[in-house]
Amino acid sequence: MAKLPTYCYSGLIWVFCILCLLGTLTVSAQTVIPDYSPKDSIRTIEMTPLVITATRSQKMLEDVAVPTTIITSNIIQREGALRLGDVLANQMGIALFDDHGTGIQIQGFASDYTLILLDGEPVIGRTAGTLDIDRITLKGLSHLEIVRGPSSSLYGSEALAGVINLIPSPPKEKMEGAASFRIGSYATSDMTLQMEGGRDWGGMRVFVNRYASRGYDLSPNIYGPTTPSFSDWTGDLRAHIKLSERIKVKLGARGTFENQESVFASQQLGQTEERYNEEGARREWSIHPEIDVQLSKKTRLNTTLYRTSYRTETHHLRQEDEFINYEDNFDQTYSKAEIKLDMLWNTKHLSNIGGGVIGEQLGGTRYPSTSEPESSHRYFFIQHEWLASDLIHFNTSARYDDHSDYAARFTPKLSVIVRPSDQIRLRASIGSGFKAPAFRQLYLAFTNSSGGYSVFGSIPMSDGINQLEANGLIQQRLLDVRELDPLRAENSVAYNVGGSITLRTWLTAQLNLFHNNVTDLIETQPVAQKTNGAFVYGYFNLAKIYTRGIESELRMTPQLNSQSSLDISLGYQYLQARDREIVDAINEGTVYGRSPSGRDYRLGIGDYTGLFGRSPHSASLRAAYINSKIGLTASAHGRWRSRYGYRDLDGNLFANRPDEFVPHYAVLGATISKKFTFVPSIEFIAQVGLDNVFNHTYPTLVPSLPGRRGYTSLQFNF
Repeated sequence: MAKLPTYCYSGLIWVFCILCLLGTLTVSAQTVIPDYSPKDSIRTIEMTPLVITATRSQKMLEDVAVPTTIITSNIIQREGALRLGDVLANQMGIALFDDHGTGIQIQGFASDYTLILLDGEPVIGRTAGTLDIDRITLKGLSHLEIVRGPSSSLYGSEALAGVINLIPSPPKEKMEGAASFRIGSYATSDMTLQMEGGRDWGGMRVFVNRYASRGYDLSPNIYGPTTPSFSDWTGDLRAHIKLSERIKVKLGARGTFENQESVFASQQLGQTEERYNEEGARREWSIHPEIDVQLSKKTRLNTTLYRTSYRTETHHLRQEDEFINYEDNFDQTYSKAEIKLDMLWNTKHLSNIGGGVIGEQLGGTRYPSTSEPESSHRYFFIQHEWLASDLIHFNTSARYDDHSDYAARFTPKLSVIVRPSDQIRLRASIGSGFKAPAFRQLYLAFTNSSGGYSVFGSIPMSDGINQLEANGLIQQRLLDVRELDPLRAENSVAYNVGGSITLRTWLTAQLNLFHNNVTDLIETQPVAQKTNGAFVYGYFNLAKIYTRGIESELRMTPQLNSQSSLDISLGYQYLQARDREIVDAINEGTVYGRSPSGRDYRLGIGDYTGLFGRSPHSASLRAAYINSKIGLTASAHGRWRSRYGYRDLDGNLFANRPDEFVPHYAVLGATISKKFTFVPSIEFIAQVGLDNVFNHTYPTLVPSLPGRRGYTSLQFNF
């Protein structure tokens, strides 16, 4: 098991001593939760969504100075979304891609640059940088908050591109329950049982979810399915209790267990094909206690503890004799203790200050067996919000990270919102972000038995190459690794400028322009060649990239009559994501392409579409008709992507030929939901849906996109 560093235990003891002391204090006057919003007419509009992720303090969405989006549980339900990827796929400016699971892109950044949070705490367990968002059920959520642009000034590493926070629904003050069942194509099923209840002094909600599928096969001529069969169980607990008028305790806990089964065939050159059974298992859990102490009417102390574990196991068994040809396991633990103080100075100034300690530990077959990689770091952050006037509002924040594996980082950010009228919001922000070297980039020690190549992280690289050389396996060294600098964190400076305008009470338009400069991007490079001709690879700070573009959204919510309304959102993103070295080489006229017939030709900047997997153009649609009188909701949702590069066939490091691209495609889905009430205490919701109406499939290019899928579901609320 992972161990926290000594100073982490000291921090925990210090935190709880403070809490125990505060718990013994008495106050002569009644205390209230501070209202952080100034007393102006704009901020007293009812039903405006509240968000916490963008500033780590509760604010109205319309008054957040950075690009922030809310996806409510109503949208999740009416679109028939089950997993996180289902609902993010139709979100403006977010693209899905396949790389060791379903990852996401925000503002042109790959999956490992976006921090995924559950109730404000990180979800761990990445493979090659990708956190598979289809692992995460949407059951039990109140809403999702999406913050675009670097948030390292508040959340540290992995938040260079943005943050997605999944907010669970708080337990209700009366006893309620829900049960749902859904079946669909490919023997896909989803079952959930949820119970909740409480009083004004506390409450608890618990649910159990089972999600399963037999998988699907997009290439019948190849032995084995495109995606494996699996069964996934998730249990979740959320509870809170008021110890007094000033002290509130919360607890969150979750556990997930998944098993996978598949088959595949392997054939070496000149050898007979061998068939294998693949068995995989995933186990993860987290626990999250939290204490809120109201020190006074204007100050509040929050203490959070968090521990989570993620483990996977994979086995390949030869069908002929059940010989274990390959096995792999991965184990990661993450522990955190944090304390945060909110101070409302007056109606114009609010400060948040805090800090914490984090300990992480990694284990598995791909890491040195002599010791389990372990890291720890301390961090401190501060944020100040200043409502200078009714016209302008400033927000500044900064964070200091002192990490054991790389140099300390200081990441500031400044954002401003200008409100010339009740209908117009203008926003601008500039901030720095950083992406810490991943564990694999620091500690990996892996040799592919079939391909013969090796990959080493920066720490074991020198010893690993020396060992291979001592065994007579190195033909030549390409670099002197002893002269290489330690890996540095990747850095970014980002600019976001935009705003929103309410053209009518039912019509709102939003626009955001962004530009991100990234330096010290970590990439792989050969460091030696083996006697078998294969290479030894290492990780280095090499590239400089930039991403820039436009994000826009138009939302219409007209009320058709007293019982029915429409909710329509149209989104569009234009994106450039480019490597500066390639841009410079093209401008110098030294980059060439090669046609399939072998003819070379010089390329111009117009031939460079950018980094692999990035579509220059993308669009999204969400549309719903809601009739409250008859309890009917009809919904359509979809996305369109222009073509994007996925491979390099002519050796110039980017896609420029038609056979190097995934063609443009659109995915559209639709649902119809109907509510029934047979008895006053029980509500039934029936839903039918169809995904991928156009039946687009790309078996080798987009394996996560199956053909047309239908489903039906029934939910009981009691």
